[in-house]
Amino acid sequence: MQRTVTANVVQADPSSSGWDDRILAAHTLPHFMQSSTWEQIRSEGPWAASPRVLDLDRDLPVLAFERHAEGFGTLQHLPRVSGLAPADVPALTERIRAERGGAFATKIEVHQPRDDALVAAFESSGWRPTRASQYRHAIVVETDVGEDELLAGMKKRARAEIRVAERNGVTAGRVELTEENRRRMLELVRETAERSGAFFRGATYLERVWTAFDEHDRGRLYFAWHDGRVVSGAFVAVFGNCAWYKDGGSLRDRPQLMASRFLQWEIMRDLAASGIARYDLGHVPPPSEPHAPGQGVLTFKSAFARDVLEYMPAFHLSHEDHAEAWRRGESEFLAAHQSRTGDYWY
Repeated sequence: MQRTVTANVVQADPSSSGWDDRILAAHTLPHFMQSSTWEQIRSEGPWAASPRVLDLDRDLPVLAFERHAEGFGTLQHLPRVSGLAPADVPALTERIRAERGGAFATKIEVHQPRDDALVAAFESSGWRPTRASQYRHAIVVETDVGEDELLAGMKKRARAEIRVAERNGVTAGRVELTEENRRRMLELVRETAERSGAFFRGATYLERVWTAFDEHDRGRLYFAWHDGRVVSGAFVAVFGNCAWYKDGGSLRDRPQLMASRFLQWEIMRDLAASGIARYDLGHVPPPSEPHAPGQGVLTFKSAFARDVLEYMPAFHLSHEDHAEAWRRGESEFLAAHQSRTGDYWY
């Protein structure tokens, strides 16, 4: 007998901790993209947020985001959801199909380490692999193990470069998100983008995100200095006892200082001191693809930990006949949007 799946639609209040408390209690790896802070940020743009509570033998609160995709209709997106087991997927699928509204398809990105049994459960319930909007490979540092063990878990290169930075007189620490410091951080990001060719969101978007996280006490700005000059910067998002390296940049003329390496070390120490247990350093290319772009990023970040973590793949559930055309052509759609607007669609 097929069981009935029910859900409640709730309203998220960014000024209240109620929604966030539910996310932190129900998700196994709570992510800031499921927080009321992210709901506020996204709702100020082209995305509409719908906070829901799914009944999967327990309450699972999720933020579902919707956006109109020209030529296709409304896409529903559930980013960075965690707390799912293979047995949950049939009921989750039934609920999403029943409550998809006008969406032509739903994309879900599960924020859990890759689990072949969970992948098989999604596929057997009608979900198909699709393009991920968020990174799938990352370096994650457990920051609550103590400084000695934290250093011991790094590769020899990282420890050596931290010592080089100290000998060079580099200092680092957390700073207030003042107008002047935002401007300095944007300059570092812009210089890094020009040097590396990597894509960064526009200044208006970055400032809006940083400000929202800071106002909700979920954002931290860090600088590294040499001879009184800011040479490296990082913005870190915090939610629960987890943190993420959100944005960063450095000057091109002083790589020998190893300031960025030292800056990350000081960030880890500061996070540990405030009870943060897990620090996600963000995207790296798959280690199995040596020719993938971003090898320099992999070399830098992987020195902080022994292993690269692979998250679950993204999945697509069609609700309309033309949804498969979106799944097959999404990469081209996103590339055309970025070429036309200079911005990322997601």
